[in-house]
Parts: sequence; C-alpha cells; structure tokens
Amino acid sequence: MKNIQIFARDWLQLHPYKQSTPVDSYYTGLANRIYDIFVQTKLINSFEENETKQISLRMAAYFEDVISGLNIWRSFITAYKELYGKYLPFYTPDEYYYEDEANLEDVRFLIWHYTQQYHGERKGTFVNPDNPAQETTACLIYQLFCDEWTTAPENERMQALFSPETRYDTPEKYQDLLYWFHYQLYLYPHAHDKFVSLVKRYLTEHPEGDKGQAMLTIYGSSAHIEPTPFLAWTSPEWLVRIIPEDHPDHALFEEDAKNGRQLIRQELMQEAFRETNEGLYRKFREASEDRPLVYFTCFSEVENFFIEKLGLTKEDCPAFFQNKGKYALALYATPQGGLEILMQDVEAIKDENNPFYDQAKAEKTALSFFIVHHVNIYFLKELVERGMLADARTTSLVSPERGKAIIQENWEFLSRYFFGNIS
Repeated sequence: MKNIQIFARDWLQLHPYKQSTPVDSYYTGLANRIYDIFVQTKLINSFEENETKQISLRMAAYFEDVISGLNIWRSFITAYKELYGKYLPFYTPDEYYYEDEANLEDVRFLIWHYTQQYHGERKGTFVNPDNPAQETTACLIYQLFCDEWTTAPENERMQALFSPETRYDTPEKYQDLLYWFHYQLYLYPHAHDKFVSLVKRYLTEHPEGDKGQAMLTIYGSSAHIEPTPFLAWTSPEWLVRIIPEDHPDHALFEEDAKNGRQLIRQELMQEAFRETNEGLYRKFREASEDRPLVYFTCFSEVENFFIEKLGLTKEDCPAFFQNKGKYALALYATPQGGLEILMQDVEAIKDENNPFYDQAKAEKTALSFFIVHHVNIYFLKELVERGMLADARTTSLVSPERGKAIIQENWEFLSRYFFGNIS
C-alpha cells in the first residue's frame, strides 16, 4: 500500500455504529489497497478524488458482506435470477460462479455500477460495461479478494444486525435499521444526495414551508418508498429478502414493504385520473387506427389532431403546446398515463409510419430511451415488444453485436435502474 487515502472514519460512514474495531481496521486497509489498484490501472482518472475513495470503500464493503454472510449482495443476485434467469445483467457467469462467494462478474458489475453512478451521472452518459480499464481493474480487485479469502475476518457486529436475536419490535428500532440501509448502504452512493435534492425542490415550490419539518418528512418517506437502482425495489422490499424468514419481526418488514409498494403503484397509475386516461387512450387508438404513435412536424398539426380526431382543444392539454420550435413530434397514449407527447429522438423509432426515422441517427440515439425518461415505462415496454427500438446499442470493443446485446438483452434492468419504475 503506497499511501493511506482512506481512514477509519471513512469506513464507519457505511456502518450503523460509531467505534472502530480491528475488523474495521482490516477492511479500511483493504479499501486502501483497492484505491491503489485504481491508481495502477489509471481508472482513477475517470473520477474525482472523493469518488475513487467512495468506490474503494464500497468495494471493500461488498467483500465484507460476502465474507460475513450478510445476505445483502446475495439477495440481489438471487432476486435477479428469479426475474431474468441469470445472476447479473451484462455479464454471464461461468460454472464456477457461487452465490455465497466473491465472483469476478460481481466485481465487474459493481465497478460498472459505481462508474455509472459517479462518472456516468456527472457526464450524462451511459457507461460501457465492456470498458477495458474497468475490466482490468475488476480482475485485479478480484485477485485481491481471492488472496484475502481465507484470512479476511467476519464482521460479527454486522452479522448481529440481521440476526433473529436482534429485535425490531418498535418503530424506533425498525427505523434505525431502515435509515441506515437506505442512506448508508454500500450499494447506494447517491441516496443522501437525492434526499437533499428533494428537500431543495420542495422548498423552491413552497418557499414559506417549514424547512425542518420538510426535511424530517422527506427523509422518512424516501427511506420507505424511494426506489433503489437495484430492480427499482424499495429499501423495505430488500430488507424483507435479507432478514431471515424465521426472524420474529419478519411480518413487520413485509407489511412495511407492501404498504410502500401500494403507495408507489397508486402514484404511477394516477388513480385519480384513471377513468380519464383510459378514455383518452381509447380515443387515441381509435383515431390512430390502432397505431401506437402519430407523428407531426409542428404543434399546429398536433392541435388539428386534437380538434378533428379527438374532439379536444389545446386547452385540454396546455403543456403540449408550450414549446414551438419542434419539427419531429410524436403523440402516444397509455391507459395508465393518458395522452403524452414525445419531443426527443423521434428519429430513433423504427416504425414504417415514422417519416422521421433515420437508421444512422437511431443507432446513436435509441439508447437514450432506456436512460432518459422520454416515454413512460408502460409505453417503453410496448416500443420494445414491437421492435421499434431495435437499433438501440452501445459501443463495444468486442463487436457491434455485443454492443447491441448489452442494451437489447438488458433493457428492462436498465429501465428499472435509470427510471426507478416497475411496469
């Protein structure tokens, strides 16, 4: 280890206790060795200084999780396999992949995840899972884990956190666990940043509001219902899988997870407008002769369609007519969201009725549908099933086919990861 970049206080920020032990010192040292690998492979150049420290800490915490049998990472890979028939997106594990051990594919995926969360989010781009520097770094970190496998200590304090002997039979005890999990867990580097952003937005919209009360309310509600990047499940939903089924308080975890998901679905389905939205959907599909999209060159054409085909006026949906400079527009509808307008990357939609379709542009921009919220999640699924986003791909040094497969075979994971929605 060349230089100490990471200290015990940094490591403790990812944990629900305040005092360091020799076990914590071991993993702090491991995080520094991981940091040195980032320097060695020059992947450090993709990040700001604190970002590399955070990734190093979080990779060490993944190893701590696996060594200690905390069931956090294992819950993700087994849930993913239940949904999609494989353990991870992007990477196909070989016959030597084990659920309860550190695996090269796990390390590669986590490096992609953290690179996407930091570099990708800052640059507004999709990080290529086949990036050579990421792969080299992952191989070296994995080898470090292999070398340390037989001597790395289990963290008994973290094991006790999920033990049936540790009770969560009061709201305070449960909230302490939930808040740590949601805001400090090694998998979620931006949970606290999102909370701060929500508070700022609330205070902008309600300048006379009580800042302290807003912070308390948003802090609590986010922990209960904010979707995580991992499958768009909430923290309570993950805790249900992590906590042993024989835990005496398991039913309380299940109830909170169920209640949170119901609140999310009510918001996504827009229950108050269900009848109106379903009616608009039926009108639109009849007017479009059951085509999923209708294309326009300007908003005056949209207005004519509203009046002549749908029996509406622009006053019925004023937000549609605020931007006047577009030449490629598309109107669509879903029973859940009603009428919506698409004003970006219409050229990427592979549709025989789309006068704007441009294959060359589509190969560059169709990916944006999976990482930018162009359309709602319900319509995104229809576009995929109809092959209308078949050009979506990312650049891969392996082959053009690999670049396409990264997106086409993992599109549902990407929509959950970037949008936080479950259709």
